Amino acid sequence: MQSGIASPTGTTINNPDYPKPTIAWFTVAVLFIAYIFSFIDRMIIGLLVEPMKADLQISDTEISLLQGMAFAVFYTIAGIPIGRLIDRSSRVKIITVGVCLWSFMTMICGFAGQYWQLFLARMGVGVGEATLSPAAYSIISDSFAPNRLGMAMGVYGLGSAVGAGLAFIIGAAVISLVASTGDVSLPIIGDVRAWQAAFLIVGAPGFLVAAVLMFLPEPARRSTTGQPVTTAPSSEVLAFAKSRKGVLLGIFFGVGFVNLSVFAAVSWLPVLYMRTYELGLSEAGYIAGGAMVFAGFVGLLGGGWVCDKLGGQAHHRMMVSAVAGVGGIIGGFLFPLMPGPIGATALFIIFFIACTTPVGAAISALQQISPNTMRATLSAAYLFVVNIVGMALGPTATALIGDTFFPQAEGIRYAMAIVAGFGFVGAVTLFYMTARRLKSDAEVAVTLANTASA
Repeated sequence: MQSGIASPTGTTINNPDYPKPTIAWFTVAVLFIAYIFSFIDRMIIGLLVEPMKADLQISDTEISLLQGMAFAVFYTIAGIPIGRLIDRSSRVKIITVGVCLWSFMTMICGFAGQYWQLFLARMGVGVGEATLSPAAYSIISDSFAPNRLGMAMGVYGLGSAVGAGLAFIIGAAVISLVASTGDVSLPIIGDVRAWQAAFLIVGAPGFLVAAVLMFLPEPARRSTTGQPVTTAPSSEVLAFAKSRKGVLLGIFFGVGFVNLSVFAAVSWLPVLYMRTYELGLSEAGYIAGGAMVFAGFVGLLGGGWVCDKLGGQAHHRMMVSAVAGVGGIIGGFLFPLMPGPIGATALFIIFFIACTTPVGAAISALQQISPNTMRATLSAAYLFVVNIVGMALGPTATALIGDTFFPQAEGIRYAMAIVAGFGFVGAVTLFYMTARRLKSDAEVAVTLANTASA
């Protein structure tokens, strides 16, 4: 059994027993697989830009709205009420329903023949995916002691990098298979275009994931004293958020700026390879996908391991995010501007390691400072900010800058460098300030505890 639980300052105090490690890690493994498929379904569109533009006669900016705004707005709007529901109801059941919904809506994208149909289907994908992370964060935090939470969150968060990478790799494989004919014949469905087949193929396995989730054990919700918890009223959530607004806003917007950078880069990475370096679509997908999977392993698992080794306190996690972010600044400004694909890929890997490190570190810090009674609600608020700043704005800001100031074929590279680089400047600033604030809070808590025991 494990022991040790976080106080509101992120330090460790006595706590009740947690689930057995085998059960806890099984839970993480299943949630990790679900997260992989959520990111495959979310990011597959990034590889399909050129064939979709050709078939639907749409611009980069319209594509960016499908990548970001259509998904992110409903993902974030639905997230807050879903977070409240998660704090009150069975987290496993809510995730199971959400996986079925987003998988179904991804497959609906494969039947779309017009832009507005794709836009509505992407909204549905966003609503379904809004169930996963708030519930997963809450479940994982009830399964691991704080000094082991960083690695667990890192493994779960790794699903985002693996899923996004696999989206490009799977999409590349589908496109490659049908490159000679331009369409594919599927049982019952009939002939569809290659990009439509990609949506259908990646959406279907989600129903198998949902079937496994139905049997996932749900850990008991725990307060800092180990007593049964009830859902905090909205007034209590608002009071807590007001009392810790500096830290919460630092975490929310720090990761939001990271997401701004990462979606500015990842959403257009295959396009960069194709337009600037004249690679084929399949080759671009394999390179981009492989780089993301490799960098994700390093950033998420390595970052989680470093945070836990440093002591697992919240301020350690934010300082690790700040230090990693320096690599994000350098890589973000430079990788799109490299003269060849090898240099661009090497610097992108450095950039993406910096992007993935805060995924486990920052959310672990948030869970440590959040009372369990409002953990999913605060996680949903975190995801609201992170995805409005990052997912909704990142792809579209890049497309608008490119279309407006760099309309030439390879102009997207300059827009990527601007958004990806400056996004990380904001992130590093906020991570550092938040780490300082959390460290000060922890020192005050220790002083008060020593005074009380004297």
